[in-house]
Amino acid sequence: MKGQLLDSARPYLQLFSLLSLTPPPSSYEGSHRTFQWKLLMLIFSCYTCCIFLLGVYVSYINKLVLDVELQELAVKDFSNVLGMAEKVFYIFLLATNSVYMLICYHKLGRIYCEISSIELDIVAAFQSIGSQRKHYNFRVYLFKRIGLWTIFLFVALPCLTFPLFTHFMPWHKKILSEFILLELLLRLRQKLIQIQQELTICEQHVLLQALVQAMRKNKHLLARIWKLVTELEEYFMLPMMLFFLHNGVWILNSVNWTYMQADNPKDCCGYSRIGHLLILLFNLLIPCWISHNCIKTYNSFSRILHNIRCGSSLVTPQLLKMILMEYALQMEHLKLRFTCGGFFDINLKYFAGMVLTIISYTIILIQFKMQAMLEAKQAATQRLSLSLTSKGKSSMNA
Repeated sequence: MKGQLLDSARPYLQLFSLLSLTPPPSSYEGSHRTFQWKLLMLIFSCYTCCIFLLGVYVSYINKLVLDVELQELAVKDFSNVLGMAEKVFYIFLLATNSVYMLICYHKLGRIYCEISSIELDIVAAFQSIGSQRKHYNFRVYLFKRIGLWTIFLFVALPCLTFPLFTHFMPWHKKILSEFILLELLLRLRQKLIQIQQELTICEQHVLLQALVQAMRKNKHLLARIWKLVTELEEYFMLPMMLFFLHNGVWILNSVNWTYMQADNPKDCCGYSRIGHLLILLFNLLIPCWISHNCIKTYNSFSRILHNIRCGSSLVTPQLLKMILMEYALQMEHLKLRFTCGGFFDINLKYFAGMVLTIISYTIILIQFKMQAMLEAKQAATQRLSLSLTSKGKSSMNA
């Protein structure tokens, strides 16, 4: 847990541990065989189990309330299936996150260790290359991206916080890691740009060799970041998949209940459901947007290499030829992707496709609901006409 990046992320990791989403940051420090560490992990494991049981109990109560509302509205089938699917996905999401956190503890610790190692290597490798530009405060950067959104959930929307917060938080660990990866990529890109600037004015053979060596280090560190992305993908595969499935089902369920309660004058949760829907969409957008930014930053290295190749054609291309070729081949073969185990990519393109799919299902849902409502109205009209006819006949007979 060394380095500026993980030190800036520590408050959010402590918050996530309070919500039983990640082990406490202090558990990654010191010896893992001491009595204090074992006691800390035992307490945290019991705490996590209690949170999971509480989530199961809340889902059970919600199911009872759902059954009552379905009987009052005289609707079943599709609404019941959506409600049950949402509860099942939520329980699986809690269970998966708890199991991953307790069983795959060492894997997450290795990821943090690699992040810290890469950051320190970047600082040590490029101290003598170009001017050392002061990095912006990463703590402020995280607060603007994660802290403000967390405060928004806790304070600005208190009526939505409790039912929503437990559903959304599993992706925060993933997004926090992606923010750190994006910062590492930005630092490497800045160093590569500095190397490009030095090469354009380089006239000494010794300095040129030093710049070529720095480019090799840059290439090696970028490959380590790519490998780190694959480890993150492996760790977050199942939790993120359940997160996307659960939120997609919940969006459909929210649209379904919003439509069913549209004509109910006693319904007081219309705006709350709309708020649920918007926050659900926004929480699906965030991981796709951050992944898109990481991929965009990673792909920008190829353009910088092209600029180096074009701008260094008059210097000594023989010294740069091999390293530029190696770097270009690495960028060609090691494509950066964020996926859920290869089932789907996490990017803006996938988010757009997901939104279109939800809209399509919503249109189909509305069509079925409209047809059911028309059939119900026709049946009610027929019953009313039959009742009036029978009353008329009885009065004539009297």
